Amino acid sequence: MIWLKRTIQFLGSYGLSVVLLLALLLLVFFGTLEQTRMGLYEAQQKYFESIFLVHWLFGRLPLVLPGGYLLLALVFISMLIGAIIRAPKRLTRPGLLIAHAGIIVLIVAGFVNHHYSVSGNMPLYEGAESNKFLNYFDWELQVFEVKPESGIRCFVIPQEQFQKCTANKVAFFEEASLPFQLEISRYMQNSVAASGSGTLSVDNVILEEVEAAPSAEMNIPGMKIRILGDREEEGLLWGAQKAPLLVQVDDRQYSFSLTKKEYDLPFRLRLNEFIHEKHPGTDLPSMFASKMLLLDGELSREVLIRMNEPLRYRGYTFYQASWGPTNAKEGDALYSVLAVTRNGITEHWPLYASCLISFGLLFHYGQVLLRYLKRSQKKSSA
Repeated sequence: MIWLKRTIQFLGSYGLSVVLLLALLLLVFFGTLEQTRMGLYEAQQKYFESIFLVHWLFGRLPLVLPGGYLLLALVFISMLIGAIIRAPKRLTRPGLLIAHAGIIVLIVAGFVNHHYSVSGNMPLYEGAESNKFLNYFDWELQVFEVKPESGIRCFVIPQEQFQKCTANKVAFFEEASLPFQLEISRYMQNSVAASGSGTLSVDNVILEEVEAAPSAEMNIPGMKIRILGDREEEGLLWGAQKAPLLVQVDDRQYSFSLTKKEYDLPFRLRLNEFIHEKHPGTDLPSMFASKMLLLDGELSREVLIRMNEPLRYRGYTFYQASWGPTNAKEGDALYSVLAVTRNGITEHWPLYASCLISFGLLFHYGQVLLRYLKRSQKKSSA
């Protein structure tokens, strides 16, 4: 078991901790530089949410680096083992143990948020209300069936099931209650619609793939679908189209639309008034806020959401993010965009972790100061 002991000692060593922190520093440096070239979302996925990555140094030299996910996992293990190994020696220095515990809580909170948190936005015009918000980046294919006797049924195909259907790749989807098979092909991450003919055209409308936008939420995907039933139908779906694609199959009406992934809220929000103030003599906003009405069962409460003053309710947080349209004239209807996050039980963990780290370090350096003062007093009395 000598190898096991040496492995544990290595994982909990100061040397490994220093190397990991330096690697994180290097990763943050490269990721920040690349963010200006490839956009925030792509840089975050490549540098901070990966196990390994290849960074092109000077655009020519491939440099294999551990990703942020792997580095933080190793930092967590190193901190945990280091604290356990040195705990008996540090009982006289509890501040350091408390600070280590705070760092561990912070990493755990980041792990839980990465895997289980949900974020998106909710655009609302004045007078409108909603109990849904939209994902920033993820899309889904929605299939609606309108049945007079039972209302509307919805079938959802998430993006991860069709996003690889690029070029010559094709995916088929079936549902026992649907009288057709759905074929998806030529998925494009970002596309524009135009009139014309070609291999990817239907009814003189063509989708053309364009370069991905620097900001991932600005991408508008598109795809081609074929409905294989008693007769064959084909159509194009585009993320910015105003109306869904309608198809009749076996005397039943179906609609197909490509939309951003939706999340349901357990309550409703209504925008009563959007407040928009500008700096005198300019078009630059000095303040914008949303007067909302929160509706939850019998509860009806007015709330104000503005910059740096979010609404927190039932595990959800609503921030005043933006507004539009940016080219609106005097008297035009404005809409407010709320950023929505759901972090669950870990929402306040970073705050608690920061408090633990601060308290631990203050306690530790307080002890160091007291010991120094006592030694100085003994020397002066001697």
